[in-house]
Amino acid sequence: MHDARIVDVTPSARLLTLGWLGSFALCLSASTLSAANGRPPEVFLPIGVSSAIYVTSGYLMARRRPDNRIGYLLVLIGVIQAGLVVMRYLAPAAEVLNVALSPFPAILIALVLLAYPSGELVGRAERFTMGAISIGFAMLAVATILTVEPALHGTSRCPPCAPNPFRITDTSVFPTVNALSSLAQVASAAAVSVLAIRRWVRARGTARRVLAPVLFGGIVTAAAFLVTSLIFLTGGAFDLAAQFILVLQVLVPIGLAVTFIRVYAARSAVTRVVIQLGASPSTEALESALRKELHDPSLVVARWSAAAGAYLDREGQRVSLEDLGADRSAARLEREGEPLAAIVHDAALDVDPGLVGTVADAVRFSVEATDLRDELRARGGDVAGLPRGDVTFLFGDLEGSTELLGALGDAYVDVLAELRRIVREVADRSGGRVVDARADECFLAFPDPARALAAALDLRRRMEEATWPGNAQPRMRIGVHLGTPELTSEGYVGLDVHLAARVMATAAGGQILATSAVVIAAGEGRPAGMALTPLGYTSLKGIAEPQFLYRVGG
Repeated sequence: MHDARIVDVTPSARLLTLGWLGSFALCLSASTLSAANGRPPEVFLPIGVSSAIYVTSGYLMARRRPDNRIGYLLVLIGVIQAGLVVMRYLAPAAEVLNVALSPFPAILIALVLLAYPSGELVGRAERFTMGAISIGFAMLAVATILTVEPALHGTSRCPPCAPNPFRITDTSVFPTVNALSSLAQVASAAAVSVLAIRRWVRARGTARRVLAPVLFGGIVTAAAFLVTSLIFLTGGAFDLAAQFILVLQVLVPIGLAVTFIRVYAARSAVTRVVIQLGASPSTEALESALRKELHDPSLVVARWSAAAGAYLDREGQRVSLEDLGADRSAARLEREGEPLAAIVHDAALDVDPGLVGTVADAVRFSVEATDLRDELRARGGDVAGLPRGDVTFLFGDLEGSTELLGALGDAYVDVLAELRRIVREVADRSGGRVVDARADECFLAFPDPARALAAALDLRRRMEEATWPGNAQPRMRIGVHLGTPELTSEGYVGLDVHLAARVMATAAGGQILATSAVVIAAGEGRPAGMALTPLGYTSLKGIAEPQFLYRVGG
């Protein structure tokens, strides 16, 4: 299991913090030296800090998810930002390229926004928009190289500016190209903002929590680009707005850092959930807790069924791991090379594989603890926590088990394993306890007679809907009775235990019989839609007095 204290001592968080602080110190030193040499220090500081934050954040994400290109894009953004300012101050002759390539960090930021967190553009609108932006600005970059003259169109930040050897037009053309570039920035920022907002609106639960910090920073940055471009088009001062954009751009990697902090908190929450559920958590209870803590209401913990040859959810329905949408992901768990369980979750959780690993550890612990508990029950060695006082018993066994064994051969073992799993899940969902589950028989105890009747109906339904090997359809006969047994270290003893077993023996395969004691005690709390057919007084083998029985349907 992962240590809950990982939130406080994670090396990644320390690396991120030290990287940012160190980068800030280096940029401050560079600004001081720049000022001493007659360079404007206000340029180095925002660009240097922005570049350092992008590179550090990108390295962190690339190290954690080397298969995701988001981290590499963040590093590239930081490198290009730093490269452009270095090129401007150390190689004035390259100012032409500086002017031409200046929009490209913003293009990469747009790609990060639309591809986060998977690293892939999954929507048609996103792919079309990024394709149009890339082609459009590539053409504008070529036009800039062929028309700009740094000595005339540059700023005070590039003295002296060498002549542009690539210019093929007179100097009056570049203002038009520059205006088109600003218009393109307005259109691109607006389009990216709309798509980012649409992603936020469509996202739910976990995806929204993962997307929120990064999308917020990206939308604010896109809005700043839009405003800055409008300021330039209307003849306003550009330099101050450009510096403001550099400050806003760091909201994207900072948003990513916030996401990581949330992910670490989620890891701690998963660990806390396992502790709260105790030493023997059921997969159903763990699934419900994970849905709440991870804000993923559609998360599914599916157990592998050898009998069905498939993963089954808590309702016994097949869970396909091959036809998941782009917003869903699956993690498979194995034991000794054999399938054990699977977790189907929001794909946004994949932003940190460590979180998925923590969830997988929790599920593995739950499954193995449940299997151990079932084995103990099957041996009749678990009596702790059994209900006392008025107890409703549910007995069941497979009809024609000998013939079924002959027909299925070795596959009969898988049938018994699946039967035990179904019985345990029905008991857990209905608030009952499995007293015994040996071979093809089961013995359950409930403190509530209405829940015992609901469990009987649920057990029959699960048996009918399950997929069994060899097209078999095993049917269980079920008997339900309420009594006041004595609970010893060996389990329940008394006449009521024998009476419940005799009621079961009277039933046919697929039939549920209940004594009048259960029906009367359940009263109006009986499951909705449950039908009761009175069978009258029936003599039971070994029981002196006849019992009034009901056939339970619904």
